[in-house]
Amino acid sequence: MRVLVLAAASEELGDLDGDVVGVGPIVAAVRAPTVIAARRPERVVLVGSAGAYPDGPPVGSAIVSASLGMSFGVATMGLGYVPRAPGPIEGDPQMISELGIEAHDVLTVSAITTDPTLAHRLSDGWSVEHMEAYAVALACQEARIPFVAVLGIANDVGPDAHVQWLTHRDEAQRAARRAAAVLLT
Repeated sequence: MRVLVLAAASEELGDLDGDVVGVGPIVAAVRAPTVIAARRPERVVLVGSAGAYPDGPPVGSAIVSASLGMSFGVATMGLGYVPRAPGPIEGDPQMISELGIEAHDVLTVSAITTDPTLAHRLSDGWSVEHMEAYAVALACQEARIPFVAVLGIANDVGPDAHVQWLTHRDEAQRAARRAAAVLLT
């Protein structure tokens, strides 16, 4: 079965054969459909690093996306609204089962959350934060291709997120690649 591995940056792919969709939800939303159309996979897995909301998975672990959502910080804080906000997308149950790792609900945001109040509000119903997962999931849904994100947890969402990510990103990326390798054999 042809599995396409995608990542936001080449460092996240490591030695896996795959393609880069770019950093952030807008860039990923533009590039993912083009890559998917060119490669014509039967399945897609996005690998990368992510942050954990309070009570989420521990730093260093790898998770698979159960449900994927998109949040707009201004709406979450009550400072604006999003007409016709996109709904959640479920990860492919067969791929989730094959991976055999913990499944978590992954929320896509447009910027890494560093504010504790915003982190608390965003964590309502979500345990992991990632910037590109929803965009790629939406591209796969539109193309009717099974999708999951396999993410290594590099940091806790909040004020220390960037320092933690710098410290743990390599470990998190390796954990994601090891976990995703199950789908590539």
